[in-house]
Amino acid sequence: MIVILSTFNGQSRLRDMLDAMLRVRIPAGTTFHVVDNDSEDDSFALLESYADRLPLVLYKQSVRGKNHCLNLVLDAVADTLDPRELVVFTDDDILPTAEWLEELQLAAHANPEFDVFAGRILPHWPSTGNDHLAPVRAHFGILFSLTSQAEGPCKCALAWGPNMAVRASLFQAGIRFDPKFGPNGGIGYPMGSETELMERLEASGHRAWFAERASVRHMIRAAQLDLSSVIQRAFRHGYGVGWRQQRRKGRAVLLASLWSATRGVVAARIRRALAPKANPLLHDFREAWAIGFAQGTLYAYRRTRAARKFAEQFPERRSSVRTQLSD
Repeated sequence: MIVILSTFNGQSRLRDMLDAMLRVRIPAGTTFHVVDNDSEDDSFALLESYADRLPLVLYKQSVRGKNHCLNLVLDAVADTLDPRELVVFTDDDILPTAEWLEELQLAAHANPEFDVFAGRILPHWPSTGNDHLAPVRAHFGILFSLTSQAEGPCKCALAWGPNMAVRASLFQAGIRFDPKFGPNGGIGYPMGSETELMERLEASGHRAWFAERASVRHMIRAAQLDLSSVIQRAFRHGYGVGWRQQRRKGRAVLLASLWSATRGVVAARIRRALAPKANPLLHDFREAWAIGFAQGTLYAYRRTRAARKFAEQFPERRSSVRTQLSD
């Protein structure tokens, strides 16, 4: 198997992650492909310092965006892999169990008819605590990329970035991550990098297996518990959902989505007004999500409409427009 991850200014968390990797039982022949995404700190030098202790292959990607990094590695190595081999994806802020990779490999060997494998993601909380986020506890999965389920078949969408694996054959067929989704160094990106890919795989008939014992802990940083960060993440998640659901859809879906978003905003504001002394975080979360959903929906609709208009005006460039419409 191979393991792929990217890092952007990850020096503060990379050392803990790499030290944890030293305790992982690594299956024979496994290599870790790590991409430095134009970091402004000493992330790359830190990675180099572990090259004699971990089977690292290091890259640099100057174009900002996590998916640009993942695709860089896939373009370089996909055709060299065995089709049944696992391509494991993770992040630079996880603490895996010692058996993490072994359990993913066991799940893949035991379930040859499945192409996607999702692993368990638990939180590793900072010492500051999270009691102030109690009103949005039901949304911790979205906020902190946490997921857990019993061993067995699952939806592809349960495969999330910190702990997932896909058979190499899918990437050898040309499948790649959409670089318009996911972290890109800014704060306004649409969330759903892996989910966008998983929705495509599900629609194509690929099946997923949840490997419960393939577990990692996601390092939650204190800054992520800040209320403004929580609201921003709610917006980004809504933005990504709106974009994914609307693209290639027509005006009827647009109007239904905008009506749903408007109801969400109005409902949040009414509840906030009726209980002005209560903790408003949940209402703020729901309003931010609905606004993000509306903006993502509008953006996807306008993008598709512009591409179709271009195709009508310049039919000789139809192939490039088909690429845009498939976004």
